[in-house]
This record gives sequence, structure tokens and C-alpha cells, in this order.
Amino acid sequence: MLTNQSNEYFNINIIDNGVAHLQLSCPEKANRLTLGFWKRFPEAIEQLSRSGEVRAMVISAQGNTFCGGLDLQIFASSKEANTANPNERESMQFSLLQMQEAINVLERARFPVIAAVQGACLGAGFDLIATCDFCFATENAKFRIEETNIGMMADLGILQRLQHLIPGGMARYLALTGDTLSAAQAHDLGLVVKVFPSTETLIEGALETARRIADRPPVAINGIKRAMIYSRDHGVYESLQQIALLQASIFSRQDILCSVQAKATGTKSEFQNLSEVGKAFDEP
Repeated sequence: MLTNQSNEYFNINIIDNGVAHLQLSCPEKANRLTLGFWKRFPEAIEQLSRSGEVRAMVISAQGNTFCGGLDLQIFASSKEANTANPNERESMQFSLLQMQEAINVLERARFPVIAAVQGACLGAGFDLIATCDFCFATENAKFRIEETNIGMMADLGILQRLQHLIPGGMARYLALTGDTLSAAQAHDLGLVVKVFPSTETLIEGALETARRIADRPPVAINGIKRAMIYSRDHGVYESLQQIALLQASIFSRQDILCSVQAKATGTKSEFQNLSEVGKAFDEP
């Protein structure tokens, strides 16, 4: 059974009915993402996903800033930031792919992930929330592709994903200028689904939505997430073929009858968790 966990980068609380809450926990450093984060974060998400116990997750942050982006000390101290020769450039490419994979795990997770953003969400923080299924924010939230402003190209996924989340012209404008997107603008564009007046109401709203999702059959919710991500990256007819195969593989008459009965009687449905997976690959 999953238990709460904590480290120097984030805390994870397992609340109820399969709802997990991950909080970035370095507010004194604006929750910037240090080298250690890129190892611990994917390990934690993959553990939650393999367990089958998590049905929905909220990602938020402590303090006034959601995430100040990548810790720039990485460029000063990491050998992977050196690019003086072919070997060093190959090493940098490998490291970047590992960092990309560290946040790609949110898309591959077997449960939906809700981003709850207060204050600034910059650089790598923007990459992080773009991999979530949807985003809530406070009125003072702001989003920025910060890499443009420090003389580099964003390389962890925001350039690839943002064009699917907001109109392409606006995505290119933000990427090329490094301008800031306010919470109101992000809401108008569809990047942010709901705007809240305070951090407290933001967290309450995100967790309440996570609980609503967690009350649905996990196998159907997982199927919806998989189908929509597949459709983003494939054509309509390919996606229709994929969902036909997926539906045939996960269709549950029992879950449907349980849902209909609960709706008719005003009671709460009880659904089986997803099965635990991956134990065969764990080290003894």
C-alpha cells in the first residue's frame, strides 16, 4: 500500500479514494528544479503509476511561486552543460533526453494529473505543467517561456506541446519573445481551465476535481487519457482505429451497470483499482 513520502524536492500525500497530492517543497528557492529533482521525480511518479492505487493526482507548490524554472547552477556545475567537443555534445544530448523523459512520465501515468499553479510558472515549470492533463491557476499566476530570455531555446517539451494547448500563433509569439502570459489570458486561450482567487481555493478546487475523477471507473479514465494523447499525435482515422481496439480491450459491463445504478439511486459507486504492474522488473 502506498504511503506518504517526502524529500528535499517535493512531498507526496495520499489523501483518500486514490487521490495523490504532490507539492514542490523548496519555496525559499522559488521551487526551481535542481539536478536531484530530475532523478527523484520520475521514480516517484512511476511508483504511483505502477501501484494502480492512484486514480488522480494534483501537482501544486509551496510558497508564492509555483516554479522559477530550472536551477541555473546546473549550467555552472554540471559537466553535461559542456559542449566543446563531440563527446561532450553527445553527453549533453543524452542528458536532455533523460530530463525530457523525467516529465514525460506525467503523460504516461495511468491516472490524470491536474496542475494547480499559483504565482510564477517559468521555464521548466511551464514544461512540467504542459504535460499535465489540465491546469487550474490563481488570479496572480503567470506563465513564461523563460529560456528565450536567457539566450537559449526551450528543450524540454513546451515548444512541442504548447501549440496543441493554445493557438499556434500565440504559442510561437510566446516562444519567440519570452513575453509573460497572465492567468486571465491563459484562461481565455484555454491553457488554464479555471481561475481561483487564492492559493487555498485553488488547492481545494483541484483536490475536489481530483476526487470527482477518482469516483469514476479507473480503467475507463485511463482509457480516456490514453486515447486523447494518442489522438493529439495521430490522424483522425488512426485515432479512431486505436480507440476501437482500446475500447474492446477495456470495456466493462460491470462498471457501466454500477455507474447507472449509482446515478439512479444517488449513491456512490465502488470501482476496482487498476492492477499493480511492473513487479516482475523490480530488483529482488
